[in-house]
Amino acid sequence: MSAPDNTNPDELASSVKAMDDLVEEAIQIYELDNEKTNLTDELYNSLRTITNYLGFSMDVDPRFLNLSQDTRIILMPSLDLLIIKSNFKSEQKRLDQLSLDEISNILKLVIPNMINMARADRVLKNQKIAFVREATNRLKRLPGSSTEDMIVNDTALHVEGV
Repeated sequence: MSAPDNTNPDELASSVKAMDDLVEEAIQIYELDNEKTNLTDELYNSLRTITNYLGFSMDVDPRFLNLSQDTRIILMPSLDLLIIKSNFKSEQKRLDQLSLDEISNILKLVIPNMINMARADRVLKNQKIAFVREATNRLKRLPGSSTEDMIVNDTALHVEGV
């Protein structure tokens, strides 16, 4: 004996509509996941170019990765995270392997620190360049201060033929 068939056509249409809605939501989630992956890759590659050039490393709060306070995390210029645990064992993870929340939290801390480090580096380089520029200008005031003139005219460097 089979169960009586008392299915309402409106209920069937409603179920089919619900399945269509489910498929549409799944497609949108899939597209968002793809976009997230593409954007994370773009961010990672662009930021890695900058951080490799600057060469800065910095500590990251282990709470951002739900690790204990006695864990040390260092963000390297390559955007690898060096994770040193309390037992001194270490592991390495790429920044783009983390969740969006973890990446966001780390970048909120790291970007302002990198800006400050870059500014300090720029100021120091400007000071050094200004010093070398000033020293060069002062030395240029010497008579015959061109390097070629000094070598040719310097009798201490003159070698007699044998």
